[in-house]
Amino acid sequence: MESKVNYSIVGLFVVLLLGASVLTAWWLYSGGSSRQYSPYLVYATDSVSGLNSDSRVYYHGVDVGYVDTIRIDRRNPDNIRIRLLIDQTVPIRADTSAQLQPQGVTGLSVLNLKGGSAEEDLPAAPDACCPLIPYEPSLFSKLEGGLNDTMVRLVAVSERIDRLLSEENLQAVDRTVANLDQITGTLAEERETLRSLLKNASRTAENTAALTENGERLLARAHDTMDSLDLAIGKASVTMDTFEQTADRVATAAEVTVGFSQAGERAADEISRQTLPDISLLIRDLRDLSRRLSEFTSTLDDDPSRAIFGGDQRAPGPGEANR
Repeated sequence: MESKVNYSIVGLFVVLLLGASVLTAWWLYSGGSSRQYSPYLVYATDSVSGLNSDSRVYYHGVDVGYVDTIRIDRRNPDNIRIRLLIDQTVPIRADTSAQLQPQGVTGLSVLNLKGGSAEEDLPAAPDACCPLIPYEPSLFSKLEGGLNDTMVRLVAVSERIDRLLSEENLQAVDRTVANLDQITGTLAEERETLRSLLKNASRTAENTAALTENGERLLARAHDTMDSLDLAIGKASVTMDTFEQTADRVATAAEVTVGFSQAGERAADEISRQTLPDISLLIRDLRDLSRRLSEFTSTLDDDPSRAIFGGDQRAPGPGEANR
C-alpha cells in the first residue's frame, strides 16, 4: 500500500527553512542587531599589529561598530588604510580621534574613539569616499618610539665614551697629569716669586686705577675744551658774518666814494670852464683897484686937500693968488 505525500506542504517547509536560514545568516552578519552603519576612514601611521577585520570599535568603552577592511594606502605606503562601520546613531564630531588599544594579554587590539566635545560634525574629506577620523598613535607606540630614541642616544653616548676613553686619550691624560705635577712643583718652588708678582700686579692695578681717574679727568677737560672750541667757533662764525657785513658796507661806501669822485671831477671841470675865468677877471679888477687905491693913498700923502677938492686943480681966477 503506497503512502500519500502532500508535496505542497513539503515545498512550503523548504521555503520556510530557506527563509529562516537567510535571516539567521543576516543576523549573524550584522552582529545580532538591526543597527544601521555608516562608513568612516582612519589612516594609521604606526603598526596595527593585533587589529583584524571585524575587530570591535569602541567609543568611550561602548561598542559602536567594527573594522570592515585593513589595507596599505597605495598613495603612501607608510599609512594603513582602515575602513570602519559605525552605528549611525553615534555622534562623530570634528574633534573625534581614533587610537589603537591592546585588549588584555591576548595580543588582539581594538580601535577606541575619544573626543566629541565639539559641536560640529566630522566633515567629509574632499578626496575620500567617507569622513576621515584623525589617528593618534597608541601609548605603546609612543613608548616604543621614545625607547628607540633613547637607545639611539645611548648608543651615540656609548660611542663617544669609547672614543673619549681610547688609548691615545688615556696616554694624553697621563701626560697631562705628569705636566700638572711638574707645574705644581715649580709653583711650590717659586712661591716667593709669585708673591712678588702678585704684589706687582696689585700695584699695577692701583696705578691703572689712578691712570683711569686721570684719564677721566683728561676726558672731562677735553670735553670742556671741545665746548670752549665750539663757543669760539660760534663766535668766529658771528665775527665772520660781521666782517662780511662790514665788507659789504665798505664796498658800498667805495661805490659811493667813486660816485662822489666822479661828481667832483665833473664839478672841477665845470669850475675850470666857467668859474675860473670869472675869478681871473675879478682878480685882475682887484689888482687894478688895489693899484688905484695905492696911487690915491700916495696922492693923499703928498696933498691931502685933494681928498676934498679932487685930484685936478683948476686955474686960479683973476685976482686969485696962487696958494
